[in-house]
Amino acid sequence: MPRIRRRRGSEGTAAAFEGEMDEDFVVTCPYCGEDIEIFVEADVIGTFIQDCEVCCNPWRVRVLHEGSERYLDVRRADGSE
Repeated sequence: MPRIRRRRGSEGTAAAFEGEMDEDFVVTCPYCGEDIEIFVEADVIGTFIQDCEVCCNPWRVRVLHEGSERYLDVRRADGSE
């Protein structure tokens, strides 16, 4: 199940942005369950690896686009998924 959250201060579970793309997202670590804010530049596409700031386990972060909306899919990157 994807770990997707809206930008800090927003409600719901999907990050939806109109017009200019925001770069700050709050995601839930698939290991420790902590909500963590991450910065993703507007021109980033595809997948990258980032470690959790709390438990140091690796995430696979996928940046998804639908029109002017941008979403993050955060999953474990240790091969256990």
